[in-house]
Amino acid sequence: MSIENYRSQIDLIDHEMMELFKKRMGLSKLIGEYKKANQLPIFDEKREHEILLKRKNLLNDEKLWPYYELFISQIFNLSKAYQREQ
Repeated sequence: MSIENYRSQIDLIDHEMMELFKKRMGLSKLIGEYKKANQLPIFDEKREHEILLKRKNLLNDEKLWPYYELFISQIFNLSKAYQREQ
């Protein structure tokens, strides 16, 4: 396969990820509104820790895990920032 083919596949994946990101942030907005209305903190350390453990077990790839952990942690940070705006 050529580099152009690989890049084309990445472009498709990036588009799918963008659509999923929009859906995730929409849900984060609703969660932020709920937390604000119910005077709950934005940051839930226990929940984030549980999610990371589940994802690590699902990923089941020690070499890839540090990169995925950074990826999902950044998504957590973006979601919390978006929730603070609600």
